[in-house]
Amino acid sequence: MRYLVFLTLCTALLYAATAEDIYHLYKTKGIGAVEDFLKKEFESKEPIKEAKTKEIKEVKVAERPKVIKVKHPSEKELQSRDFWIKQLKNVDVSFGYFEGVDSVIVCEKERKRCDIYRNDEAGLDFLRAHDVIMGKGGDKIKRGDLKTPVGVYEITRRFKPTDPFYGPLAFSLSYPNLFDALRGKSGDGIWIHGKPLDGKDRDDLSKGCVVMDNDEILSLDTEINAKSAVTIIGETKVPRMSKEMIATIMSEVYRWRNAWKVNDLNGYLSFYSDEFKKSDGSGKKAFSEMKKGIFARKEQKTIDFENVSVAPYPMMDERKVFKVSFNQNYKSPSFASKGEKELYLELKGNRISILAEK
Repeated sequence: MRYLVFLTLCTALLYAATAEDIYHLYKTKGIGAVEDFLKKEFESKEPIKEAKTKEIKEVKVAERPKVIKVKHPSEKELQSRDFWIKQLKNVDVSFGYFEGVDSVIVCEKERKRCDIYRNDEAGLDFLRAHDVIMGKGGDKIKRGDLKTPVGVYEITRRFKPTDPFYGPLAFSLSYPNLFDALRGKSGDGIWIHGKPLDGKDRDDLSKGCVVMDNDEILSLDTEINAKSAVTIIGETKVPRMSKEMIATIMSEVYRWRNAWKVNDLNGYLSFYSDEFKKSDGSGKKAFSEMKKGIFARKEQKTIDFENVSVAPYPMMDERKVFKVSFNQNYKSPSFASKGEKELYLELKGNRISILAEK
C-alpha cells in the first residue's frame, strides 16, 4: 500500500513518463529502480527551467536606447546645428520634439485615424491607434462649417459632458489657437468625444469634432495625460520630421534668442517674416519700431527657455510650418515677465521665418 501511494504522487508530478511505465518498472525491478528513475528525470528538467529564465531576462533588457543630454549646454552649443543632431541621436522625432509634454495624439482626417504616442527621453513611443469620425473635408474656417480644424492644439479640459449625445467623456482642444485667429478663423467647441449614450446612430456625429466609440474614448483616457498632451490634426498625412529639421529649428531659435539678448536689432528682425503678425494683430513694421526703441536702451537682459517643444504644423499647402512653444523667463532692468511663449514659423532652407508670436 505504501508503494502504491508513493507511486500515485510520483505520477502526478512526473508528466514525462506514463503511470504504466513506472508501474512496470516497479514490478520488474523494485522501488529502488523507480527512485533512481525519478531522480534522473527531475535532474534533467532543471537546466531547462534555468534556460527559460535566462531567455526572459534577455527580453526585458531590450529597452529603448538611453538618451544622454548635456545638462548645462553653453550658448555656443545651443546655437550649433551639429550639437542638436548629436543630442537627438537616439530620439524619435517623427512627429516633433517635446521637452515638457507627456502625450502626443496624431490624427489624420483622410485616414479617419488617431495614433497615440507616449513621450519620454527617447522621444515618441507608439501606443495604439483609434478609428475615429471627423468633420467635413477641408480646413475649418468659420463657425458652423462642420469641419475639423487642421493644426496643433493642446487639450484644455477633460470632462464628462452633460449632454449624453457626446458620450461618457470628452476632451476640449485649444481651437482657435493664435495662428488660427490671426488668419481670421472662427468657431470653438472642438472636442474629442464619444458617441451618443443611447447607442443610436445619428447624422453629423462629428460636427467638426473628433469622435470615438465609447469604449475607445475611455481607453484613450488611460493612454494619455490630458494635462500634458498635444494633438496634431492633418487633412491627409501629418508631415514627418527628421533630426536634421529639428536640429535646424532648435539652433535657429537659440540664435534668435541670442540676438535678442545682445540687442542686435538687425540680426533679431532678420528672423521675422514680412508676413509676421503679433498677437494683437499688428504687422512687422509696427513690431520693428517698437523693438527699435527697446533695443536702443542697450539693457543687459537674461532670457531663459524651458520645456521647448517643436511640432509640425499641418497646412493645406506645401509650406513647412511649425509651432514652437516654451516657458520663457525674461528679466531686464526695466521689465520682467514669466510665462508661455508661442512661435509659429516657417522653415526656408536652413533659416526660420517667424510668422506669428505670442
